[in-house]
Amino acid sequence: MEKKQTDFFKDLLLKEKETKEKSLYTDKIGLGASIKDDSGELSSYDNHPGELGSATFEAEKNISFRKNYKTIINMVNDAIRKIDEGKYGECEECGKSIDFERLRLIPYTKYCQDCEKIHDEAKEGDEKKRPIEEEVLMPPFGKSFRDNSIDDNVQFDGEDAWQAVNVYNVITSDNPFSKEDSMGYVEDVEQISNEKYKKQIE
Repeated sequence: MEKKQTDFFKDLLLKEKETKEKSLYTDKIGLGASIKDDSGELSSYDNHPGELGSATFEAEKNISFRKNYKTIINMVNDAIRKIDEGKYGECEECGKSIDFERLRLIPYTKYCQDCEKIHDEAKEGDEKKRPIEEEVLMPPFGKSFRDNSIDDNVQFDGEDAWQAVNVYNVITSDNPFSKEDSMGYVEDVEQISNEKYKKQIE
């Protein structure tokens, strides 16, 4: 990569770092205060629980943002170090050059687009996996669907329990709640029209 390009990206990275450090400092103000102090209320006795819930959510969100800012600052520092070493713009996974446009959008990225996609898919797969502790815990606390286990388990497990309960979830007749409400009357007798009676009076 040419010096002109590395200078351009170093400037981008330093601006990104400055922005995130300012955000870290701004979000820190009031972070150590309790929710009662933060809301400015003398007492939370007469407040609706939803208001306290909103305040708690905002505090949690700020903590999450701060963690994200710290991660980005570390990645920016790594990218600046790579510029100094002359290795900036190379994918850490495959070693190929990262596209200029990708670096312009995310100057602290470590991977090219293809490798980033592979990493994201692997991360999604890890999130779907069950904790390893469940392998050694006995049902019902651990992995209770054990029909596919190596030892050909035949005990009454979670799947058998689900099948036993699911029998009662079958509706054999029409669902009375699926019909539309009767408009203008409550009972069947009230739908008898009185038009004939009115005509007799006339």
